[in-house]
Order: sequence, then structure tokens, then C-alpha cells
Amino acid sequence: MNQSPITFSTELKTKIVLEVLHGKPSVIDIATKYRTTVENILMWKQQFLANATQIFETQRSMQALERRIKKYVKENKKLTFMAEKVTTERDLVCRTLQSLSIAHNRRLMNSRSHTLEIRKQREVIALDYLLIS
Repeated sequence: MNQSPITFSTELKTKIVLEVLHGKPSVIDIATKYRTTVENILMWKQQFLANATQIFETQRSMQALERRIKKYVKENKKLTFMAEKVTTERDLVCRTLQSLSIAHNRRLMNSRSHTLEIRKQREVIALDYLLIS
């Protein structure tokens, strides 16, 4: 009867390779203990050693990534605050403009045109144009 091959997890492979690197017991004894071949263990050891430097590179990359994330979170908070402030100011201006009717501004111009300063007249006319457009 044909048995399916045993699949070893990466954690178990790492444990086996670390035992081999430790040097006690021998590779043959470790292969027997975990019911695998010496060739598999030597291949895992070779892969482990070939990729060992990536552990430290990954760690460095993760630290750089974490710094960038913190920077972007801080910038996002600042931009969110600014957007909320501008939105609040816009809403206030819209409410103020809505409360000033065009008719009221025209009455103000006509009834007090002799006492209303030219600067104030220009402001009222400018508000009319804003409401129309």
C-alpha cells in the first residue's frame, strides 16, 4: 500500500534545521527522529542558510514601513483637521448668505443709499452676485 508523503510545516522544518545547526544529535539521528531523509534535512539547511540574511532585511524594511505609516497617519490627521475647519467655515458662510435675501439687500440699498457708504454698497452688490451665481 502506497503511503502519501509527510508534509512538514515551515515551523517544524526550522526546528529541525536548528537542531542540525546545533550539532547534537547527528543528522542521521535527527532524520530518524522526524521520519524524513537526510537529503531533505540537508536541503532545508541549505535553504535556511541561503535565506538567513532576509530575516534582518525584512526587519529593517518593516521598521522603515512603520516609520512611513506613522508619518502618513500624522499627515492624515492634520489634513482631516484642516478639511473639517474649511467645511465648517463654508457651512457658516452658506448659512449667512442664505439668511441675507436679495430683496433685503436691495431695500437696504434703496432706502439708505444716501447714507450708506459706497464700500458697503459694493459689499451688498457683491453678495447679490454671489447669490445669483
